[in-house]
Amino acid sequence: MYEILPYKSDMESRWDRFVMEESVNGTFLQTRRFLNYHPDGRFTDASFVVEKSGIIVAAIPGCNIEGKFVSHQGSTFGGPVISKDFYSGNKISEIIQVIDNHLVQNFNGIKLKPTSPIFATAPTDLIDYTLEHQNYKRHTELSCFTPLVQGSDPLETCTRECRHNFRLAEKQNLSYGEISESELEKFYEFLTLSKARHNTKPVHSLAELLDLKQRFPEEILFRGIWQDGLYLSGMMIFYFKQAKAFHFQYLAPDDTKRETNATTALFINAMREAVQTGCEKFSWGISTEDGGAYLNENLYRFKESFGALPCVNARYEK
Repeated sequence: MYEILPYKSDMESRWDRFVMEESVNGTFLQTRRFLNYHPDGRFTDASFVVEKSGIIVAAIPGCNIEGKFVSHQGSTFGGPVISKDFYSGNKISEIIQVIDNHLVQNFNGIKLKPTSPIFATAPTDLIDYTLEHQNYKRHTELSCFTPLVQGSDPLETCTRECRHNFRLAEKQNLSYGEISESELEKFYEFLTLSKARHNTKPVHSLAELLDLKQRFPEEILFRGIWQDGLYLSGMMIFYFKQAKAFHFQYLAPDDTKRETNATTALFINAMREAVQTGCEKFSWGISTEDGGAYLNENLYRFKESFGALPCVNARYEK
């Protein structure tokens, strides 16, 4: 028999161990260590686990939003996060049925956003199939990633124009490296300006970025490009070790210095670092808007110039 246990703070270490060590599709973004950077009261937590004989078989981070269960709004991905030992056809069907029964009985709507397949350590098709056959409607957003090969330079998979721009950047005496904690304020200043040009704001405050960096010094990286010590462009990277993937999260360029091609140099150097780290993928994130209804073709074409291939992020609603 399976049992539903609502999340409580004394479960934090068990939850995080399950997500990071015992699941097929858990990432640090679903750990309580990550979710807890949000201040108390920002969300009404509705997370729960499914247990069998005292063993966690699934973790489902989520919030109660006006009576609806929504995959945790404090993270890119929610759940379900499934145990390696229970990832088989018949067991997944049972677990998803238990999860669905709990959600249907306690909420007036459901929105699940499982981990994207490129960040899982096993194919997630079983989860997708089972959710669809529990009458969840599937919605997709177009994302993309560049495959990385050990011993190969990612530059070689880029388009001719991209390679040309990178060669121009190499002549500008640019340097690539880590953005120090003392320089994050400058990074955030340019991030805010970049977002404002698109009528948006950063999801995180500067204080939250500093907090996250302290919580995850190995998983959350800040990289920049300088010219003779002058900041030109920077990015925030999520490093998913289990999935051997770098994910580009934020870009913060000084747009007055576009002629240096610093952003092209930044991406190429970040992909090279990913290869050196042993990664097999460089994730670019979604290029769609309005929940996937609209494709930003210029943005997607830019990513394709770096050898990016398509993949999808899916959410399931009932």
